[in-house]
Amino acid sequence: MADLFELTQLASYMQQDLDQASAELARTLTTALIRAEVGAARYDAMSDLSPFLPVALEVARRVLLNPAGVRSEQVDDYSVTYAAEVLGGAALTEAERAQVLAAAGVASSGAFTIRPAGSPVRHCGRW
Repeated sequence: MADLFELTQLASYMQQDLDQASAELARTLTTALIRAEVGAARYDAMSDLSPFLPVALEVARRVLLNPAGVRSEQVDDYSVTYAAEVLGGAALTEAERAQVLAAAGVASSGAFTIRPAGSPVRHCGRW
């Protein structure tokens, strides 16, 4: 499975030095997420993975900065609450899913769907 980004790119994106083991894990988790969303066969057949780079770097950044998925924190009398869409760990937001599918050339009808979150869009070929 080809990596979506170099560790130096992630460090530059985050503007900080990174623990190599943590950065490698974030890259592996991010790559696996995007590959699963696109579909293994389609992902593996792609020669240019650069369209996934913006989403991949953002997901990896989130994995490294907020691994527990904290939505609010309180230290003494100071409190921070994050936006509802802030995720922890390795997960794609709905907007990121749409970006990944568009980058992979998977058309989305934009219509209501009952497909379970995280499962790839499958077309029956009749549309």
